[in-house]
Amino acid sequence: MRKIPIFTIIAVLLIGGGYFYYQHMDSKVDITFNFTPTKKAADYTVSGTIDGAGDEVVTLPLSKEMWKTVKKGNHYNVEATFYNKNKVSKEASQKLKGPFWENEANQGLLVNDIKVANIEAITAGF
Repeated sequence: MRKIPIFTIIAVLLIGGGYFYYQHMDSKVDITFNFTPTKKAADYTVSGTIDGAGDEVVTLPLSKEMWKTVKKGNHYNVEATFYNKNKVSKEASQKLKGPFWENEANQGLLVNDIKVANIEAITAGF
């Protein structure tokens, strides 16, 4: 039996690892939107509506520090990341109203785990 060179094994592992890494990164979605909180829960989550997304209520998990700064009724600019592993059902996607939901990647916000990177208050004056 002939020996397989170590460089061939390393090359196959690197190519395979790169492929799986690419597939994982392909599903990553970075999203920025304007958010108006309507409810703060004790488990450091905030529920509210997104500008341009109709009246669909979205719940965001926040860190303790971010949660303390959020006030109900104010407007915030939110930067979030999620991996688009789960898809919204056809029935649910047809009920979504507003230009925000026209991008199918944004619909993943409803059914995937979200990590909020930044939440910043929007000031009215300049």
